Amino acid sequence: MSGSFKLFTWLGIPVFLHWTFGLIFMYILWHAQSEGLGTVETFWLTGLFMSLFLCVLLHEYGHAIAARKYNVKTRDIVLMPIGGVARLEKMPEKPIQEFVVAIAGPAVNVLIATVLFLGMAAMAEGDLWELFTYAIRSDIGEEIVTESGHFLSPWLHFAIKLAFTNVALVIFNMIPAFPMDGGRVFRALLSMWLGRPRATNIAAWIGQTIALLLVATGIWSGDFMLSILGIFVIYAARAENSNVQTEDFLSKYTAKDVVRYQFTRMRSNDWMLSAIETLRHSLERNFLVFDVNDRLVGLLEEEDILRAMRKPDITTEIIQYTHRLEMVSLQDSLVKVHSMLRQKGCGMVGVMESDGQLIGVIDEAGLAYFTRMNAS
Repeated sequence: MSGSFKLFTWLGIPVFLHWTFGLIFMYILWHAQSEGLGTVETFWLTGLFMSLFLCVLLHEYGHAIAARKYNVKTRDIVLMPIGGVARLEKMPEKPIQEFVVAIAGPAVNVLIATVLFLGMAAMAEGDLWELFTYAIRSDIGEEIVTESGHFLSPWLHFAIKLAFTNVALVIFNMIPAFPMDGGRVFRALLSMWLGRPRATNIAAWIGQTIALLLVATGIWSGDFMLSILGIFVIYAARAENSNVQTEDFLSKYTAKDVVRYQFTRMRSNDWMLSAIETLRHSLERNFLVFDVNDRLVGLLEEEDILRAMRKPDITTEIIQYTHRLEMVSLQDSLVKVHSMLRQKGCGMVGVMESDGQLIGVIDEAGLAYFTRMNAS
C-alpha cells in the first residue's frame, strides 16, 4: 500500500506500517504532557498501545488464516491508527465462508481476552481476588488500591487494561457497520436468503447510516478518531457495494463480449523511443510485444513507458521493460477479467481461443466503456 513501509513477513504474509501510525506516538506524548505523566507512566502507556496493536495484528491474521482455508490469499496486512486491514485478494462469495472469515478476527480477540482473564485469575488470590472482581465491575483507579490497602501490581493492572480493551474491540468490531467485521457477518447472513448483491446493498446502506452516527458522535464528543473511522466506513461501504454490483453485472457476460481484435504490436528489439512515440500518438495505453519471429513475448504497460521517458532511457530495447501477459479464454467470465485488471493490477489481458492462439485483448478502458454502455 502506498505510504507504508514493510515491517516483516510472517506465515507468508507481509506486514506494513502506514506512515500515519506515527500519530499514535504524538497522541501518547500529548496525553502524557496534558496528564502530567512521568517517564515510567509514559512508557507504560506506550507499552499498552503497542500491545493493543499486537492484538490488532493477530486479529487481522485471524482473517487471513481463515481465508487461506478457502484458498483465498492475503496480499498484505497494513497497520494504521484506526486499526488494521488484511487485504484479501477477494472475499469468499459463499455466505458460510464469508461468515467464517469475518468472525475469525473477533474470535482471536475473544481468545486473547480469555487467556488474559485466566492469567489474572491465577495472579489474584484471596482478598486480592475480591479486589480484582470489584475492579472488573467498576472503573479501575488509584482509589481502589488506596481504599483496599492492597497493592495492584503494574503487570496485573496492564493485563486488566489489555483484556478489557480486547473485549471492547470485539464489541466495536461486531457493530453491523459494513464493511467492518460485524457488517460482513450481517451481509453473510443476509446472503443466505437474499443473494449477495441485494444483501450487500442493504448491508452497505445500514453501514453508512451507522457510520454517519459515528461521525456525529465523534464531533459531538470531541473524539475525532471516531469521526475519521466513520468517514472511512462510509467510503469503504460505497466502494465495496459498487464493486459487488459491478461484478454481479459482469457475471452475465464473457470475454467474448468485450474482446478487442485490433491492437498495436511492438517489436522486442525496438528502442523504447519507439514505444514513447507510439504512446504519444495512440489512444492505446498498453501494448503487446512480439519478437522478430512474431512470437508473443509479453506486455509493455503505460507506466513502464512513462518511466523510461522520465529517466530518460530511450535507447534500451523494449524487451527490458516487458512483463508477462496474463491470458483468458473467450468463455471466461468478465468477473475474472475484472479481477485481473483491477485487483491484480494488469494493464491488459490477452484473449485466446480454445487452441491457445492469441486473438485479441481486453484493457481496463475497454471494460469500463462496455460496462457504462450496457449497464445503462
